[in-house]
Amino acid sequence: MRLAIILILTLALATVLALFPGVADQEMRIEAFGWLLETKQGAFIVVGLLALCAIWLIQRILAALLSGPGQLWRVLRTGGRKRRELALRENIRKLIDMRQELTARNLKKAQGVIPDWSLSLLRILATPAAEQEPPSADRDALQTALAARVATDPQAKPKPDTATRKAHLDAWLKASPGAPLAIARLPDVAEEEADWAVLVRFLEDAWKKGDRAAASIKPRLAHAYLKLASQQQRENSEDAIASLRKAHRLSSDSTEALLALGNAYIAKNDERAARSLWFTHLGKHDDAVIAQALFGLLKHDAMRAYRKLETEDGLNPACLWLRVQLAHAAELTGLAHDHMASLLEKHPSTLAWSTLGDWHAEDNNWQEACRCYRQALELDNSKMMG
Repeated sequence: MRLAIILILTLALATVLALFPGVADQEMRIEAFGWLLETKQGAFIVVGLLALCAIWLIQRILAALLSGPGQLWRVLRTGGRKRRELALRENIRKLIDMRQELTARNLKKAQGVIPDWSLSLLRILATPAAEQEPPSADRDALQTALAARVATDPQAKPKPDTATRKAHLDAWLKASPGAPLAIARLPDVAEEEADWAVLVRFLEDAWKKGDRAAASIKPRLAHAYLKLASQQQRENSEDAIASLRKAHRLSSDSTEALLALGNAYIAKNDERAARSLWFTHLGKHDDAVIAQALFGLLKHDAMRAYRKLETEDGLNPACLWLRVQLAHAAELTGLAHDHMASLLEKHPSTLAWSTLGDWHAEDNNWQEACRCYRQALELDNSKMMG
């Protein structure tokens, strides 16, 4: 910028002197410290400008010598800062377009335009996640954080192995304690390691701090509690039911959570709690899976359970199927077939047709059983096609 100003001033003065040659030929006298200088004004101005240019050049060379021989070459070579900026911009554009890789050679002209430490960051950004260097204690904190961010990117393909990503996250949090993005990515690693207790803790902390919306955390937290409960059941831990209850509270409509909690009650010889849980759910939801599980509990006293449902109005298809199955289990054959005919007419389903097929198979009526199973398959295929 300063060089450009000097050049502009020089051009302006040269123009003035060319337009007014009389001014340039006028003599001038300078007396200072006993010295007397007599010269022409034009020559004095030109010499003064040349002296300023020489001083500026010497200053740049001395600064470059003090900075090292590489800096001296960059000062003396052709092409200024603007040219190097354009070269850097072009190289970055090619990098973005994947026309070339980011190497020391094509970043050479960037030196002196951007800080040297930023060149290493650019190289980290250009390195695929799976090829990032493992974290080390002597690495710069900024480089550690950026390398970890690239290595743990959920969209990266291929990804580094789980242990490597965990090491990157640990190094990231050590270099930048409390980094929100690093904390947000910890659950992914915990889930891959099947460390459900740690995953639950991470998700609960994120929920309490408000780092993420509850709607995005609740389904994942419910799934984590289910997995944790399964692990606790294998270890015969008393905490399994508590984990299942939390999963059910987080996702009350989840069939998986309901089944797991009900089966846990049954395992603890608390069938009454399981019946109450499943009946309450069926009263609100048309859930064939829960209806089948509940039938397994009620079929031992089918008549009593049927009488309870017989007088109920406005039953959903799952409850209607349960009533049909209870009538059949109670050996109320006529009522069972009447109920089944009504169910197939109003709410045909794969479950209803296959159940009727099972009844015919029990009676060795194989032709009718095959017809019912075929109807079930056709209905199932039509749903898949639709």
